[in-house]
Amino acid sequence: MKKTILFFAIIALFCMQCKNSGGKFIRGEYKNDCPVKDLLTEVPTFNEEEIVPVTLENESLKAVFDKKTGRIVSFINKKTNWQIQGRGYLSRSFRLAVPMPGRKDNCIYGERQELRNVELLNDNKKITFTWNKLRCDCGQELDIEFRGIVELTSKGLQFSAIISNRSALTVEAAYWPYLGDVKVPEKQEVLNWMYFEYGGGLSTGFLYPYFRNNKGYYGVDYPIQTYNTQHSHFGLLGNNTEGLYVGYPDTTDQQLVNFTFELKPGFEYPESMDWGTVPAGDSISGKPVHIEYSCVHFTYANPNETVELKPIIMQPYEGDWHTGANYYKEWRKTWIRSLPGPAWAKEVHSWIQYHINSSEDYPRCTYKDLVQFGKECAKYGVKAIQLTGWNLGGQDRGNPSHDIDPRLGTWEDLHNAIEENKKIGVYIVLFSKYTWADESQPWFKNELIKYAAKDPYGNYYKHTGYQYQTAVQLADLNTRRLVPMCHLSPGWREIADNEFKKAIKLGAAGMLYDECQHHGPCFYCFDPNHGHHVPAHIFSGDILLENGFRKITQQMDPDYLFAGESCRDLQLRSYNISYFRIDHSYIPMHRYVAPEADMMIAVIGHNDRNTINQALLFRFIISYEPRNFKGHLDEFPQTIEYGTKVDALRKRYSDFLWNAEFTDTQGAKVTSNRSDGVSYSVYVNHKTGKRAVVVSNPSYNMPVTAQVHLQNSSDSYLAVSPEVPEPKESNGKIELKALSVVVLIEK
Repeated sequence: MKKTILFFAIIALFCMQCKNSGGKFIRGEYKNDCPVKDLLTEVPTFNEEEIVPVTLENESLKAVFDKKTGRIVSFINKKTNWQIQGRGYLSRSFRLAVPMPGRKDNCIYGERQELRNVELLNDNKKITFTWNKLRCDCGQELDIEFRGIVELTSKGLQFSAIISNRSALTVEAAYWPYLGDVKVPEKQEVLNWMYFEYGGGLSTGFLYPYFRNNKGYYGVDYPIQTYNTQHSHFGLLGNNTEGLYVGYPDTTDQQLVNFTFELKPGFEYPESMDWGTVPAGDSISGKPVHIEYSCVHFTYANPNETVELKPIIMQPYEGDWHTGANYYKEWRKTWIRSLPGPAWAKEVHSWIQYHINSSEDYPRCTYKDLVQFGKECAKYGVKAIQLTGWNLGGQDRGNPSHDIDPRLGTWEDLHNAIEENKKIGVYIVLFSKYTWADESQPWFKNELIKYAAKDPYGNYYKHTGYQYQTAVQLADLNTRRLVPMCHLSPGWREIADNEFKKAIKLGAAGMLYDECQHHGPCFYCFDPNHGHHVPAHIFSGDILLENGFRKITQQMDPDYLFAGESCRDLQLRSYNISYFRIDHSYIPMHRYVAPEADMMIAVIGHNDRNTINQALLFRFIISYEPRNFKGHLDEFPQTIEYGTKVDALRKRYSDFLWNAEFTDTQGAKVTSNRSDGVSYSVYVNHKTGKRAVVVSNPSYNMPVTAQVHLQNSSDSYLAVSPEVPEPKESNGKIELKALSVVVLIEK
């Protein structure tokens, strides 16, 4: 009876709260009385004649804001007269995502709010806009203050903000800055978003004349593109002539930020469900044609919390993507640090990755056999073995266990094999993983589950996992699913530290942390028991894990090598080497902004001269991986022979090809007699300032004639190549056979 009374009392109290807040309870869900109205398609009315301008301006840019509404009504690259923000009546100020019960998609639009205060500070170089008592879609007033700060700095136009949330709701995201009408530069026909992700190659998001929708068409009203600041903290809006650098200069990873573009009202000519043409005129079907651009900060400002939005920098530039990337490159110098590591890893050298066992029980050799394997490597001059699948269960099974697998031998067997290889100058690096736990294991079910990253509904995230060898697993019938763990949890980091120590005690030269750069489907962890803000951006835990590992190596092995798969740029504060795979269309954006970083690429083909030439072009370490890292070096004799010659050339001319500054194509012009041309890159000798130009012919069957010209040079060179390393005089004109490369060194 008492339980029944208590139950009805709780229901009555809940219904009373619903009534007081203007909502009602239907079928177990809270329903808000928001009007059903498609506010998102409405263009807020705005009379441009009533603008009260307040301007920030220097020699390169001019930004005009409306003092009455806070909108950014004009943004101009003064050197080219590019009107980056076009029509004023389409301009925006800010936007907040503030879900409420029964209305998850509930937003606050800055241009619909009353601007409470404007301050012009710092000799007219800084504006502070303050909005409070904000009104959302539903018409309700919320006790939230948004203070937007725009400042003209030596780095560009800086946008920061402070959200003070005194409401009972959570401010999940903030759009700031927010351009309502991004225009294509005059006399230009292309507008792109340029950035890098996995592997660091230049990627392009097409904005005009074609626009690609990179989210499901079923989930959005308009074609949309979003780009996360995961691998790098910048992007470039522009083309090969000019652009706008957009940087997110924050090293804490406390918040996820993405760069978002929306095409309104949609495609004129859809080529598919995912891409189509941008309407050519200013309007179509009676609606204005425009591209909105916003930087979306996932703030998760809970009730009674104040959250700071880290700065966004906008800086117009002239030139191609290199010019824009230079702004990021300069900021990057403020936080990158030199790392301890073994001397052999800093010199020209090569690796092999070898898969000793898979999750489907396919042992290829024993630990003792690695002694003979090391002798094969020494024969071909290969310095390091990335040993994959050495731990209990094989690759991608049993994570995060770093115990040895008894089926392959004893702990002593592996330890001794590592030592014997070291004696002949071959170093074993242990493939490692700390991102996941294997869901199929009792360890996860009995203990690790409490450290798993959780979603907003209290469920742990799950990665689909990987398939190996057998027909059953290749059909995805028995794949072991992987669960992202929360690096922000001290309990999890203690477990990871203990597993890390096991690998060090084996005596290996280092680790290669596979998948260190991502957390699968997880970006935020919502578990209230992990000791972090709820929620927390899970990537901010990466540096905690890495610093913990570094502290351990300081005591156990100061020269221990840290290698990781396609490290996020911020992770190069912790990792000596970033390892990844590339294709032959690769453009080295990450290499350009991080010329000092050691990077390694996989070479897999039986005559893989093109990939090896890319290693020479872009200063990459070679990782030989015959039979998808399941084979031996003598399985592809042509590849190993050519790779050995390329590394010999790099050693001989290391001041130009290894211990030199990579500048991509900057400072040189190379022409050829073929329309598909050649690939080339420029290095600058740190000691003399002299340059070297690496020119590669990627054609499989056609020779090419090329002419090299260096700026401010007499065009007098020494020519060398892997096949002919002795220098010969050259005037810059070279003949290249198919799949060959020539290096011209400035005299």
